[in-house]
Amino acid sequence: MTKPTMSALLPVPVEPELKTMIEKAARKTHLSQADVMRTALRLGVPEVVRRLEARTLPKRNLVEYLDKFVGLVKRDEATIKPMKLR
Repeated sequence: MTKPTMSALLPVPVEPELKTMIEKAARKTHLSQADVMRTALRLGVPEVVRRLEARTLPKRNLVEYLDKFVGLVKRDEATIKPMKLR
């Protein structure tokens, strides 16, 4: 198996607490700090995406949005015809 070539450097500023965690992980695993970071990113990025990914919600128009508010008078669809937007 060939060793992957370095394609890009990505400087990432980290807080002192995170830096300490990386240093401790490197000592415990006998890996370099860079290897710890690469492994952590491979393991963690999919979970970050899963948790923070923007959920696609169905789009509602303003009238449908206002219909969901409690206490507002509901519109009578027989007397109010929806407008067509351009």
